[in-house]
Amino acid sequence: MASGVKPSCVICAWRQTCKKQFGMADPSHCPEFSRDVSIKDYPGKKGIKVIIQGAPGSGKTTLVERLITKLQDMKLGGFLTREIREHGERKGFKIITLDKREGVLAHEKIPGHQKVGKYAVNMEDLENIGVKAVEHALAHDDIVVMDEIGKMELMSVHFRDVAVAALEGEKPLVATVPAEGPAFVEEIKARADVHLLTITEANRDELLEEAVRHVRGDIP
Repeated sequence: MASGVKPSCVICAWRQTCKKQFGMADPSHCPEFSRDVSIKDYPGKKGIKVIIQGAPGSGKTTLVERLITKLQDMKLGGFLTREIREHGERKGFKIITLDKREGVLAHEKIPGHQKVGKYAVNMEDLENIGVKAVEHALAHDDIVVMDEIGKMELMSVHFRDVAVAALEGEKPLVATVPAEGPAFVEEIKARADVHLLTITEANRDELLEEAVRHVRGDIP
């Protein structure tokens, strides 16, 4: 650990002896919570939240992948989602961390009672791969990536908690959300500290450069 930088929580700062790291959505109610601990200065604009919304197939994930390439001088952590296709047909979705761990987010052929349409959500991979990737990014990386915050992911209480931690945290966040989402997503879009960008086929290149400028702090 760098000299002069004390241990910090994924959300703000905790006493060194705290055992509750990653376990509370609202640490301000914790008696061990402390705001008098130094927090590392991260590259980019501290705490900026860039939220990209768009319809299915609009290119949200592709935009985030291009953004990651543009920010290679920074440490990014988190996850991406991609379609699982068989014989040209979509059968489900996989979750891939930025350090190349992979799991099944949802699939039409796996058992499960928690479904979005015909797809059953794989809670085990969502939490053990997706949630843990965000927790690690909050603790160790410069920028947090969450692609996406949607109906499937929000079926997990642990995912909701880590999404709140990312939104309330000091580190820059890049996330995607559906154009029309559940109440949790609409609350994210309405936050005063969020820069909401809407992707369309016509504005993809322009939006990429705008997102880069936001994250790097070139836009007030």
